[in-house]
Amino acid sequence: MSLLTPLCLFFLFPALIQAQAPSPFPWSEGEKLTYLIEWGPIDAAEATFTARQEPKREGIERFELFLRSRGPIEAFFPIRTRITSLTQLHPWRTTEYIQDRQEGGNIRHRRTLPDYSVRLGRFFPAPGRAEENFDILEGPYEDFGSMLYHVRAYPWQKGSTVTWQVLENKEPLFAKISCTQIATLPIDERPPLPLIEIFGQPHGPSSRHQGWMKIWMTDDARRIPIFAQLKFQYGTFDIRLIRGGGPELDYRPDGEPIPIYSEAESSQKP
Repeated sequence: MSLLTPLCLFFLFPALIQAQAPSPFPWSEGEKLTYLIEWGPIDAAEATFTARQEPKREGIERFELFLRSRGPIEAFFPIRTRITSLTQLHPWRTTEYIQDRQEGGNIRHRRTLPDYSVRLGRFFPAPGRAEENFDILEGPYEDFGSMLYHVRAYPWQKGSTVTWQVLENKEPLFAKISCTQIATLPIDERPPLPLIEIFGQPHGPSSRHQGWMKIWMTDDARRIPIFAQLKFQYGTFDIRLIRGGGPELDYRPDGEPIPIYSEAESSQKP
């Protein structure tokens, strides 16, 4: 199992109910947030999220995640994976989900298209392979790429709980998400900040996915997730914001920015 799998399953979860995200949305056009993923003492990966409007498609947002391995993971299981979500904002729902995954030498290109008019999902497992169809339930679906942004836009109140669903390839999954705190909290060795604390667990008939996730995001107009903890069968992961929030939010253990390796690779390209 790659590092992306637990991250996708538990990092954030999309809305099953028809909850409308408030406008304007918390993120700006072209926003980029980069996170350091730590597996115990190991720097395991970095994850960069970007949000921008999809050209020539009004009301459709393009959310992208680029995941790159770091440290010893880079040596024995290199990862260069890009996840793309095309998300309709009103009503909020996934329209297309694309996975270009390079993980440990395995290359996979996958695409999922939900058709809400007939409650049918279309899954394309690989180039040149026939599509696979599957039933979807009534109501909106989301994918991993849209989850972070919908959680940021959702009107959380302390104690509120929702049941949400998400497309994972051709398997609809469920999760129960709760807002456990909205308070000024000390998180990740930082001075206390006004934060929203979210807790999520898998929910429903699937028994393959176990664990939990806690997320802390700023209780302000930007709703930026600054820290998360993920627990599943392979251990506990810490996920820290290291670029994009500004000096007051980016994690800087030595007072200096943490280098982002994917940026150095991009600058070396002709």
